[in-house]
Amino acid sequence: MARFPIPTGNDFIFAKLHGLWGRAVHGERLRKLTTCVTEELFFQSLNNLGLQISQQDHFQKKIAAREIARLQDVIAWADAPTARFIHAKIRNIADENLKLLLNYRFLPEHEIPISELLVPIPGVEPYDYKTLLEAPNTEKFIELLPDCQEFPELPEIIRRLEQDGDFTASDCAIDSISFQQEMASARGLSFGLRNVAVELVGREIDITNLCMLLRNANMYHIENERLQKFWIPGGEILPLDKLCLLGELQTPGEVIDALPPFLGAMLQPFRDQELYRSEHALWNWLAQRAFQLFRDFTHPGYSILVYPYLLHFETINLGRIYEGIRFGMPPAVIQEMMVGLCPVSGQSVL
Repeated sequence: MARFPIPTGNDFIFAKLHGLWGRAVHGERLRKLTTCVTEELFFQSLNNLGLQISQQDHFQKKIAAREIARLQDVIAWADAPTARFIHAKIRNIADENLKLLLNYRFLPEHEIPISELLVPIPGVEPYDYKTLLEAPNTEKFIELLPDCQEFPELPEIIRRLEQDGDFTASDCAIDSISFQQEMASARGLSFGLRNVAVELVGREIDITNLCMLLRNANMYHIENERLQKFWIPGGEILPLDKLCLLGELQTPGEVIDALPPFLGAMLQPFRDQELYRSEHALWNWLAQRAFQLFRDFTHPGYSILVYPYLLHFETINLGRIYEGIRFGMPPAVIQEMMVGLCPVSGQSVL
């Protein structure tokens, strides 16, 4: 069904989004879901919360499609510049389909059919993945791939991937294109929203780069010259020259010690723990800022900027609960994996 823009203002959108978030899975609802001990109980609890998902559905695919559909609803309420910003967020999610397609093209041995993993995007023609995967050569694949018409940088990324098989580099290059789109749309917003949107995108870029930096120091140990092509420009706190200096360090502890003071202080408690705890702390930092802005009743326009982030954290959390239950993890362990939920104090960011 075609979607038509609805003339609305920030006050209407603020009320609408807060109504949606009031029914979302966060806080105590999220905590209760983590205590489900079987998949059957988990899906029953989801249905009770209004999420009509069955065990027969591919869960991760279903909740990603739900996230995109929600964002498309918000686009229908927004003005043109804000709609472009949210569309860029959708594109970021959709790029996971592109990465998946490239993986299946250049690493064809997979147990799960790609059709079970590609997320449908309402209003967007799905990939003709059979034709693309059976293309006789890379140049024909590029010619048939619709994304190459939208992103002129993509053909060279694909050609380089064919040569070196470096999926980490190609994924980072695709992420960089997406983030540059997001940043451009953020800078195109009205003055009252622009600075906040640029801050949020910049903070997300910083976290993405810092996670790569810590992983490299922990296990990849990629030489700094090659590592530099993985960096995404536009971070709020860590510019490219700073990332290049940090890339010389050999351990996560050294990286944490060399970070700007408040980032270093945030990660110091986790320097001798598993790496995922540092990454989790960083995403919680973004979640805390997003929810702070969402609750700013004096600036209702902020809600529409941060709702995509809150919605994405909800999607991540639901996916982690499902995987945790499948692998028989205790509720306390699953709760530690939640973005925005503190299982120790009982307090919740989201």
